[in-house]
Amino acid sequence: MKWVIVFGLFVCAGLARADVLPDGPGKAATVRVCGRCHSPERAASMHQRRSAWEDTITKMIKLGAQGSDEEFEAILNYLSKNFGPEAPAPVNINKANMIDLQTTLAMRRSQARALIAYREEHGDFHSLADLRNVPGIDFEKLEAKKSRIIF
Repeated sequence: MKWVIVFGLFVCAGLARADVLPDGPGKAATVRVCGRCHSPERAASMHQRRSAWEDTITKMIKLGAQGSDEEFEAILNYLSKNFGPEAPAPVNINKANMIDLQTTLAMRRSQARALIAYREEHGDFHSLADLRNVPGIDFEKLEAKKSRIIF
């Protein structure tokens, strides 16, 4: 596969959190290249087929992502292997970290942060109804994903 790098006037200030991504070949390239503009775990939460990841990477290159052909190939392989379209396993709401909440429950980072802060201050959740008390989350969206939540 041939990647064409388009250099644009794209200034990025994303913060990469490598500790929340699974280890494996291509992780370092993903953090380095994708992390220039946004958190790589945010992109990884998309769970796409390989062809869709390829389209996403091509789009990012056109927007100014910079890397070698080898790096983009490693990123494609890493994302395809670790973030494919299969449905994620249910998440234990009392143990989940930010990336688990974002990827499995499609929560925004601010909502995941609010949920974790509330949990740390008030203790474990015991039912779906307990999640209503968390300020800043969209309970209706969370309730729609109740089949993916365990306590």
